Amino acid sequence: MKLKLIKIRDKLADSFWFLPAVIALLAAVGALGLVMLDHHLGSDWIHDMGWIWSGGAQGARSVLAVVAGSVMTVVSIVFSLTITTLAQTSSHYGPRVLRNFTSDRGVQFTLGVFIATFVYSLLVLRTVRSVEEAIFVPYIAVNVGVLLALAALGVLIYFIHHVSQIIQAENLIASVGRDFQVTLPLLFPERIGEDAGATPAPDDADWEKAQQVEANENGYMQRVDDGRLIALATQHDLQIKLEKRPGEFVTKGICLLRILPKVKATEEIHRAMCSCFNLGEHRTPHQDALYSLQQLVEIAAHALSPGINEPFTALTCVDWIGASLRGAAERDQPSAERRDKDGRVRVVARPVTFEEMVTTSFDQIRNYGAGSPAVLITLVSTLASLLPYVRRPADREALIRQARLIAEDAGQIKNALDREQLTALLREKMGGYLALA
Repeated sequence: MKLKLIKIRDKLADSFWFLPAVIALLAAVGALGLVMLDHHLGSDWIHDMGWIWSGGAQGARSVLAVVAGSVMTVVSIVFSLTITTLAQTSSHYGPRVLRNFTSDRGVQFTLGVFIATFVYSLLVLRTVRSVEEAIFVPYIAVNVGVLLALAALGVLIYFIHHVSQIIQAENLIASVGRDFQVTLPLLFPERIGEDAGATPAPDDADWEKAQQVEANENGYMQRVDDGRLIALATQHDLQIKLEKRPGEFVTKGICLLRILPKVKATEEIHRAMCSCFNLGEHRTPHQDALYSLQQLVEIAAHALSPGINEPFTALTCVDWIGASLRGAAERDQPSAERRDKDGRVRVVARPVTFEEMVTTSFDQIRNYGAGSPAVLITLVSTLASLLPYVRRPADREALIRQARLIAEDAGQIKNALDREQLTALLREKMGGYLALA
């Protein structure tokens, strides 16, 4: 149940319609409330306050009709700008970065304000009555409608400025990079139980004999309720090995996890274990930090494509990748074994390693930028800047491997001077690790 609620929350938070719908609902409630207040206060007091609008029923109708009509015109403009921005963002930076735009609170708030102003004006308009209908003019509600129209004008100015900012390559890349920084603590956490203990985990031969729990649907793994997973393992005295992790695609019938001892793996436990996983149509950054890295790689790959050819955008991506990987290099690698309070292994996870992040980050950019001296030089500088922060030999070797591959790719550079510059940089920055001629 907890994961289902989290999935609903995530969908609502990322949806384009939820916040505007909430704002429109609040506007409807506000309209009804202010009309009731107008009924309660009457209209005698309004004539003593010359600084607010105090016209008749026909004037109130005209004001509210103008506000509603104008707002709907602006809404069409906002929608047009939004669709144009989505198309431009998708073509320049890749379709997966559209989520950053559709989930942007500024865009959602703007749409919500205009729809709310329209809804408010219509609901108040229907309450205005002329002499033949026992005259009633909700002066407070009408004046608030005018204020909402002025506020909507300010929001329109904000929207134009905001959209012009978020579609800039530097700002979009920085936003994705910050997403990685937020998700980074989930990569190297103490997330499931205790990391230390003397009881050994089952070996590979034991796991081959374990009971498999198969997925009951297709989709990308979005979240794992690891707290409930270890609680179930402890409650039923089980040991669990995860075969999939957030970000990977799961096919119906594929093994999600293995359970020991096999005799305790009842159908009820199978269902309980499957309920610890959220699957969806797309990847999310909530427990999948590789997703943010791959977004940066995708932006860089699009920038290096012949149709776009914006190498400076790719260089910005490499800079943010370097900053992100530095944070990962400084953290301790978590143990795959998660233990309960008694030190017994309950869950064997599949944590993302620094080597995987390096491979994910640099392989495609290096391939697409193999003929670009500027890209390769920036990659070498980034790799060299990471070396002082890595503490594990395997992590250092992952960086050196990328430098070796860049040295091999140097032959694809047509200009001899550019090749010499790249080789000189490799010798200067990585010469202690590479055998260069």
